[in-house]
Amino acid sequence: MIEMWEFCFYFDNEFDADVFEKKVNSFVQNFGGIVANVFSQDYFKVLVAIPFEKKRETTKFFKEKLAETILTNYKKDYILKSLNFEKIQTENISVFMQALICFDSEIDKQIILERLNMRSDFYLTSFVSFKLKFLKEKWNELITLANDNMIYLLNEDSCVELIKFLISNLEHRYYAVNIFLKDDCYLLCDMQGKVIEDFLIEKHIVYDDRNLINSLVALNPEKIIVHCNKILKDKLIKNLFNFFPSQIEICK
Repeated sequence: MIEMWEFCFYFDNEFDADVFEKKVNSFVQNFGGIVANVFSQDYFKVLVAIPFEKKRETTKFFKEKLAETILTNYKKDYILKSLNFEKIQTENISVFMQALICFDSEIDKQIILERLNMRSDFYLTSFVSFKLKFLKEKWNELITLANDNMIYLLNEDSCVELIKFLISNLEHRYYAVNIFLKDDCYLLCDMQGKVIEDFLIEKHIVYDDRNLINSLVALNPEKIIVHCNKILKDKLIKNLFNFFPSQIEICK
């Protein structure tokens, strides 16, 4: 009989539980494990059973996915609900917010991983509240800076300049991203032509111009190679050069 290692992850909301379950499901099943998503006693639970000999590599994988879940869900919600941007109607405000959320994402991830100690029961909200106080203070500084400079976001030109400044201070996470257009959707591919799957972008197939720019902000490659420039809108080309002036390459 195979000895199994059992683990339970506790989430306050169904969305976080579903996101985490999707992140770990195929990995666990490849090792002959089991994943279940249940609700009981005010918590959404993701239950995992894995062969005991796979505990070490599974623990490392779970820590990575928990850190990603915190950054893509908790950090995003924490920052967005604290911004006083209700009256700002500038077209590029969503890009500014994306750059703000992605700021220091790799450093934040390392801080989370250093503080993660895996046990048989893991409560996400308690971990964030008690183990990530320093990180929340860091995010609060970013929120305060954004709110204090809100007046500059009311003007489109100054908003673009602020976005460029934020992007220029983001760490390059990829060497190059290739943009292809297929069936009215954008495909973001690496240098080998493989569609990029990254925890900071919500969907790997991008359906509109705004999400394309937001995805590029999250990936922030050293080079952005455009393969479909002849059929892109002039406005999109202009925005790409506005936000990524030194990174754009047009493939003829």
